[in-house]
Amino acid sequence: MPRSHRTRFIAHAICAGFAWFSLSACATAPQPAAQIAAIEESQRPERVVLITIDTLRADYVGSYGAKSARTPTLDRLAASGVRFATAISPTPMTMPSHASIMTGLDPTRHGVHSNAKFRLDDGIPTLAEQFQAHGFATAAFISSVVLDRRYGLARGFDTYDDRMGFRRNIEGATGGYAERSADEVVDATLRWLDSAPSRFFLWVHFYDPHGSYDPPKGFRPRQAAPTGSPEEIGTLEYAKQVFPPLYAGEIYFADTELGRLLRVLNRKFSDDRTLLVVTSDHGESLGEHNELTHTLTVYDATQKVPLLIKGPAVPRGRVVDSQVRLVDVTPTILSLSGLPAIDRTTGQDLRPWISGEREDGLDAYVETLETHLAYGWSPVLGLRTGEYKYLRTVRPELYALDADPNELNDLAASQPARLKQLDTALEAHLGDALPVVPNAVAPPEEIALLESLGYVVRSSDADEHPLGWTGGDDPKDVLGTFIKILEARSKLTAGDLDGARAVLDSEPEAGGWIAHARAEIQLELGDAVQAERLAREVIAAQPHHAEGYLVLGAALELQGRIQDAVAAYEEAARINPNETASLVALAQISEAAGELDAAERYYRAALDSNAPSADAALRLAALDYDRGRVEDARATLAQIGLLDAAGPDALIRLSRAEAKAGYRNDALNRLARARKRKTNDALDAVYAELGGRSDR
Repeated sequence: MPRSHRTRFIAHAICAGFAWFSLSACATAPQPAAQIAAIEESQRPERVVLITIDTLRADYVGSYGAKSARTPTLDRLAASGVRFATAISPTPMTMPSHASIMTGLDPTRHGVHSNAKFRLDDGIPTLAEQFQAHGFATAAFISSVVLDRRYGLARGFDTYDDRMGFRRNIEGATGGYAERSADEVVDATLRWLDSAPSRFFLWVHFYDPHGSYDPPKGFRPRQAAPTGSPEEIGTLEYAKQVFPPLYAGEIYFADTELGRLLRVLNRKFSDDRTLLVVTSDHGESLGEHNELTHTLTVYDATQKVPLLIKGPAVPRGRVVDSQVRLVDVTPTILSLSGLPAIDRTTGQDLRPWISGEREDGLDAYVETLETHLAYGWSPVLGLRTGEYKYLRTVRPELYALDADPNELNDLAASQPARLKQLDTALEAHLGDALPVVPNAVAPPEEIALLESLGYVVRSSDADEHPLGWTGGDDPKDVLGTFIKILEARSKLTAGDLDGARAVLDSEPEAGGWIAHARAEIQLELGDAVQAERLAREVIAAQPHHAEGYLVLGAALELQGRIQDAVAAYEEAARINPNETASLVALAQISEAAGELDAAERYYRAALDSNAPSADAALRLAALDYDRGRVEDARATLAQIGLLDAAGPDALIRLSRAEAKAGYRNDALNRLARARKRKTNDALDAVYAELGGRSDR
């Protein structure tokens, strides 16, 4: 494949242990155990089912006040159990928030602050481990590679199903991780339930509401999509118009699949001994506060989530108005199950609130460090009480939530005494915080694979700033820059290189994602020297991201510096083995050098990932055709169905090899399907080259 095609493929593909520790007291003292009566044996559940619906903000659920919501399953659960009106997530990111759900600890105390860069330390007890230790079968079914086992949440699960298959998020302004849809994860769960014992802990994770928003047919909004060219998809105005109805459609689909799962559970286990807990890890901004999706702000659009509990010791139809937190989920589940609590959690057992014995609210810690870790801006840390939200950043913010639920009227300047009081409380919470150490490394089996391919696996260094530090750009002042990045990416995807360059030229030079977007554009323009310079800026700003090394590898390869490119790609694969573009690039280099066995090993490594690469499958099949291994090629192709996830260059490579091996009609049929999905001049040319009829 020409190098320019390969760099385009790479651009589009980018979408150390802690010792156990002691904790200081939280803002609200834990309820003494003696004051909470033990759950009677007859009310202890035989089965505990935890459902997390990723990226589900509370006000898009009917029982939380959404007037046009289509969430019948969630609403029935709310009516038949307890609904917590104000449940707060500690962070607007999937992995750290789920780490809090599963440990009862805030990010300050479990040490996971971002996706893909942090791993939950093995010394921190988890909810699943507690159930496993008390004789429950344990299983988890995951819908996104961001919760891959390499990040530490698989501990305690007998079954941890995190294979994503070949589906990835659609290309677009919001990017995304490899995922599988709600129907796929429910199918996998039901297969497990067929032979499951009667006593188990089950976690099912749905990812559908997460961007990009692409609900299945029948769940899409009835109204026509707003007019606009593809490159406009990155703009804030377009997002505010387009995203909400599509987002609601994804929620409706997840709710429907949840209903399918619960119907099977109810048929199979009709003894009323199932405890069901449904929540989300975070919400979605949908253009509010100048944020398209999530990760960069901690306003209630991203932090206020649903929390529903139904079970044998839970009253029906009760609403708890007091503020609670996601860190309270683990202690509450264990208490309702009659199991011992995990020592030294941030969270509290919510049974006194469920019974009505307590009505006080629990102060909630919130943070996003991604603003600093990925963009070089200031972190945002905060404290949400029942009345106020305080945010510590370069210019602190203060909101009175009852009078200003949308957090639009900043009171920081007019209420300095309250600001200081809340900052003191926040500082106390940070007192025993762990250092910020990006520590995600491959598990032993992946380390062995990487080392067999010549990689050197090393740990990462701690962040230079202590947790609680603020400085640099205030995120609220530079969110417009982030939107410019997305706008430029959208124009790049649409083939408008000049438009993408013009968007970025309006922004000052900067490291992180600004430099990354510029580097991609320079690759498309063929300026490898500038792309290399910018890629090195990306790496300097974000040494724990694989994407910078991917762009660097492409830039070096374009200059003919193959060994240097190999080193960059290897580092990308070391940092994140599930971002398989690096492995595919290494395989292509090996192919070009005639090292076919090495190329096959790289392709197979990309297929063995928990987010396997469709491009790797097509290229491996092409390689097998070239080597006369027709049955192997056809067996590989049988894995990936209609090839919707494959790029055009991989399709072209396969089609030519397939036709040469005598399967020209198969190649033409595959190209015809691909051409119906998306116009592509290169696919058209190869289709004609192989004898396809002109139909455009």
